[in-house]
Amino acid sequence: MSSTTLSTTPTLSEIASCVSGYDPNALPVAQAQEFIARPVPRVQAVEMLALRASLGRVLARDVISSINVPSHDNSAMDGYALRGSDLAATGDTALTVAGTGFAGAQFSGSVGPGQCVRIMTGAVMPEGLDTVVPQEFTRAEGERITVPAGVVRTGDNRRLAGEDWPRARPR
Repeated sequence: MSSTTLSTTPTLSEIASCVSGYDPNALPVAQAQEFIARPVPRVQAVEMLALRASLGRVLARDVISSINVPSHDNSAMDGYALRGSDLAATGDTALTVAGTGFAGAQFSGSVGPGQCVRIMTGAVMPEGLDTVVPQEFTRAEGERITVPAGVVRTGDNRRLAGEDWPRARPR
């Protein structure tokens, strides 16, 4: 009858017990790095797997995206897309609504100074607009909205192209 001894990785406490004069507050950086690296298992082999079979595995190489995610600047919430430069330095800002941008779609109209676009979460940011004010922070009267002073700053509530996962640049 044979017995099998399982090899286990030592705990930090077990490693610390082997270091003479161990003082966690006075450990040199190089020794601390080596101390921390001891219980980390080393990669033994690299293999290609389907994504669904990779649960619990460690990547051997970076995953490189061939596209930006999201693929375009888009609205992070329902509201009104506007030019941050149109916001008044003091006092409220009144803007005219030039149209509506729907989720996943590009607004086809043009937007001039002093105008904004009613926009839904995920909609492509219209050309030249860089800020989204949440709808609940505005007052709407017909085709005009009022943005109270200080509720939004330039660039707020906009997700940039590639913000979640940027397209890899050629080296």
